[in-house]
Amino acid sequence: MSRWADDPEKAADHLIARSLDEIAPRGHVLLVNQGGALPTQLEARGLSHGVWNRRVTGAFSAAPWPPAGPFDSALVRLPKARDEQEMTVHAALSVLEVSGRLVLYGGNDEGIRSAAGMLKDLTGAVETLAARGHGRVLAAHRAGTDRYKSELSAWRTVSRMVIAQMERDWISYPGIFAAGRLDEGTALLLGVMPPLPPRARVLDYGCGSGVIGAAALAQQPGIILDMLDSDTVALRAAHENVPAGHPMAGTRLADARGRAYDAILSNPPLHQGIAEDHALLERLLTDAPAHLAPGGVLQIVVQRRLPLDRLFGERFGQVDVVAENGRYRVWRARKT
Repeated sequence: MSRWADDPEKAADHLIARSLDEIAPRGHVLLVNQGGALPTQLEARGLSHGVWNRRVTGAFSAAPWPPAGPFDSALVRLPKARDEQEMTVHAALSVLEVSGRLVLYGGNDEGIRSAAGMLKDLTGAVETLAARGHGRVLAAHRAGTDRYKSELSAWRTVSRMVIAQMERDWISYPGIFAAGRLDEGTALLLGVMPPLPPRARVLDYGCGSGVIGAAALAQQPGIILDMLDSDTVALRAAHENVPAGHPMAGTRLADARGRAYDAILSNPPLHQGIAEDHALLERLLTDAPAHLAPGGVLQIVVQRRLPLDRLFGERFGQVDVVAENGRYRVWRARKT
């Protein structure tokens, strides 16, 4: 197994650190999708920079779209999803000076080779600056002022979805989980939603575009709904889809508004890039009792292969499997 499959962010940090001499960044630099030491490394070279992360990462702030710039160059960590790769490159190119240079880096397993073709289509020419450790560093220059989709709204898509037995328009953007469709796990969870009394405080954790929150409101319009996600683009979609909900950026329950919830509902994230990572799931189970009101419910759907009996049993007095199929299992735990 390559380092990219085991710890993609560490592999990316190692690749870009070893390639800075080949890159020779200059001027005012935009750093995209950063969670490591690259900002500090640029400061050591006397370079000014801005950071754009669409997702909450460590101490870095997050935003759905990059700052206006203009920037002389951009160093872009390749996102996981192909549609997000294209949107991210458009966004970064759109805030560069004309002829400004974009550097794109990532792992072979993540699609950096196919991303080279996309980058060439957008700029006209691509150069490989480095290829080492199952990863590549590519470079291209902004070709003109009118070739790029320079606003998030240009990437907005609308599809038809059935949620809580009602068909409706549903808004999504590139890189959002299950964009424009109801995935199998979430559908299973929605079929066994816990009863929600009027004025119940409900949290849709890892809300994505807001499907679970929308179903909760359809069942009980009087609830007070919070929607938490690390992805600010997903939160934009969730706010458009579920305007009665309150979107919040964060990765853990402590990032919510300090409330004691009557229900926390979730199809929790299980990946960091291309690598499976259960850290957020384990933290959710660990932290949930402190964020539930007495009698409050945590209900999640995960792949049934994951052994959660011990984690649930250590933290909750009452735990049940309320639905399952060949791939997924819905767990319901109550704070007693």
